[in-house]
Amino acid sequence: MTLMSQPSNRDRTAPTVRGGSTRDGILAAAAKLFAEKGFGGTTLQDVADERGLTRPAVYHHFKSKDEVLATLVAETSESTAETLRQIRERADLDPTTRLREASAELIRERMRAPERFRMLDRTESSLPSDLASKHRIARRSVLNEVTAMIAEGIDTGHFRATDERLAALSVLGMCNWVAWWYNPAKGESPERIVSVMSESAVAMLARPSHRLPKAGGARGAIEQLREDLDYLDRLIPDE
Repeated sequence: MTLMSQPSNRDRTAPTVRGGSTRDGILAAAAKLFAEKGFGGTTLQDVADERGLTRPAVYHHFKSKDEVLATLVAETSESTAETLRQIRERADLDPTTRLREASAELIRERMRAPERFRMLDRTESSLPSDLASKHRIARRSVLNEVTAMIAEGIDTGHFRATDERLAALSVLGMCNWVAWWYNPAKGESPERIVSVMSESAVAMLARPSHRLPKAGGARGAIEQLREDLDYLDRLIPDE
């Protein structure tokens, strides 16, 4: 065997370069570069260099830069919608617990791979048409799942009467923002962040357990009665 046919040291060690599997490492490197430089400003050679691989090692897992991006969109957007659907359909959880679990999972995802969410924000306007369509569908599915959870909570009296779609957008906005401000180097406990923020999502919608508010006097009582009437109106089927 000639020297030319021998694999390089870089190729032989590619599966464990800088930790993790080669495929996951390529996706992580690509997400980071797409977020920083944009999809158009990044080449597969850039991704290979970022991960400490040769370009053939990248081609072993992905045929093109478009395939890398398609995988990132699928795993980041579509898998999130499926996870939320599974939580929403759990019969052993009440609406409050479902929303808490869904928020916690969204926050954990963004803490685990913040570059992926920043990447989608950076590249969304320049996605190829087929990928842009898939991303829009997945993003809409995520919103629909959270909206459905909140609507059920309103209908069962767990949440106060409100616009469920706007409430869902508020919850998602809070969770998504984690991808921009979370910094593991600061030493904050990830689970504490998840706990505090998921409880905040629930508190945003929780229906007061008391009949009248502790503060606000007559005006507060009127507002409570209005919420009760809105809730009762939701229970009356459309004729």
